[in-house]
Amino acid sequence: MNVRQNNAAGFTLIEVLIALSILSIALAATMRATAMATTSADEVKLKTYATWVAQNRIAELTARQVFPGSGEQSGEATMAGINFKWQQTTNDTPNIAFRKVDVAVMVAGETHKRAVLTAYLTRGGS
Repeated sequence: MNVRQNNAAGFTLIEVLIALSILSIALAATMRATAMATTSADEVKLKTYATWVAQNRIAELTARQVFPGSGEQSGEATMAGINFKWQQTTNDTPNIAFRKVDVAVMVAGETHKRAVLTAYLTRGGS
């Protein structure tokens, strides 16, 4: 009597489940990496825009040849459709011909400083 063996090629249910588990873990890791990259890109974008707002404030003081008095000022600016709030702190320096100006910028409604820029202005505005 001839016994015929059935050598049908295929995967067992356990092998399929293991393969699906590995695939789902890989896809979850890919999604997490993508989300982190998107978040990082948004943070870099906000930091860049905030830096531009601070640079614009310093450029405005320089262009007007303003020698600001010591103290604090604040204002608002819009960059790329995003509302920012800036705070300017001006301090005396040991040299009376110079003032130290710190400009901190944050997204409107937040307290986290996205950028801080320091400049030294002279009586001539440069």
